[in-house]
Amino acid sequence: MQDLKTYLSTAPVLAISWLIFVAGLLIEINRFFPDALT
Repeated sequence: MQDLKTYLSTAPVLAISWLIFVAGLLIEINRFFPDALT
């Protein structure tokens, strides 16, 4: 379990998970407010 926590706290994993989170957030905002970015 400690190895898994060490792996998940490395920079590339954190960066990729953050990018996925932001992309999902933008997709959901666009789904509910389709013209917000124009």
